[in-house]
Amino acid sequence: MTRSHRFASWIYDRLLSLHGDSLRMQYGEEMKHLFWEQLRDADEVGRGTVASVCRSVAYETISLIGPVYLANARLVAISTLAASAITLCFFAGFCSNAAVPVVHGCSKENPSQEPSATQSGRLVPASGGYKMFLECTGDSHKGATVILATGRGIGPYQEWSKVQSRVETFSHVCSYDPLGFGQSDHVEGAHPMSEVVENMHDLFHAAQLQGPYILVGASLGGVLIRRYEERYHTDVAGLVFVDSAHEEQEWRDAAIAPNFDPEWKNTKYLQGNGLLAPEQRLRWRDDVPLVVLERTDLPTCGAFPELSQHQCDQINLAWHDFQVDLSHRSKYGELRQIAGSGHAMHRQKPEAISQAILDVNKQILTSTH
Repeated sequence: MTRSHRFASWIYDRLLSLHGDSLRMQYGEEMKHLFWEQLRDADEVGRGTVASVCRSVAYETISLIGPVYLANARLVAISTLAASAITLCFFAGFCSNAAVPVVHGCSKENPSQEPSATQSGRLVPASGGYKMFLECTGDSHKGATVILATGRGIGPYQEWSKVQSRVETFSHVCSYDPLGFGQSDHVEGAHPMSEVVENMHDLFHAAQLQGPYILVGASLGGVLIRRYEERYHTDVAGLVFVDSAHEEQEWRDAAIAPNFDPEWKNTKYLQGNGLLAPEQRLRWRDDVPLVVLERTDLPTCGAFPELSQHQCDQINLAWHDFQVDLSHRSKYGELRQIAGSGHAMHRQKPEAISQAILDVNKQILTSTH
């Protein structure tokens, strides 16, 4: 990681310290890991991705911290200034590093604009009287309702914008801000996976979304939608896993490198995130249309200096094994390796996610006729 990247990570840690304890406990490590992966991916992709990362970091900082501390102008100002510092850090680092292919275009090109779905969002009363923000687009009479799940793996609903703008052309598609994010109410206390599942269910039914749904989950969001499907089986018609986490990953990674993630023995952390304790096995299975999308751009071993080359290679191999395992959890399961994609596939290869959703939708329609 370059000096500018390390500096950006240091600032990001300071931003996390401004968040409430519950948000840091439930989402902090995941947010940091995604941020680091975005930095690495931006190095390889180019300036459009760099600009996207900058805009996203700035937005998430203000949207997450701003509403909580709205009465305190000083903290809001700190959030805004810190986000600006990260943005400046990105541009300074990428425009001066001769190893990056965009070095000659920094002062001349306009950052690429991300497509966004037509705005039709609303606040929906759900989950104990709290309000959650829901954004639905596309024709509600076309295909199954697609839910781009958040609350784990991805933050505010805008993170799905590139995917949603494609899916809305052939289906009804919804994304949302979970409690504690974006425009949804900010609720104190811990929000374990079981509670997040119930919040999802309350939201979908309060908004009268037509089911059954195609659930799409990225990273730890894959665990979230599996938990939802397990709890509300009849609500789900199909699943798309986007480089999904796996319930066994903490203890299996620890068997390779005990220092890779110290949380692997933290029972509260594991239960809160829907992960399994050491030696426990995932029992979930369901024969619904299912597509697993896997990244092909793996993190370099230089990103994990505490690991040996052998340990790093084994960790990457284990991730592939997790994806293979998930694809075998349904007799209709399919594994697709997406060329040129890292973990942030929703930004880098939204067309691959959209195609997977379309294919699952077609399979559902075929099976019901």
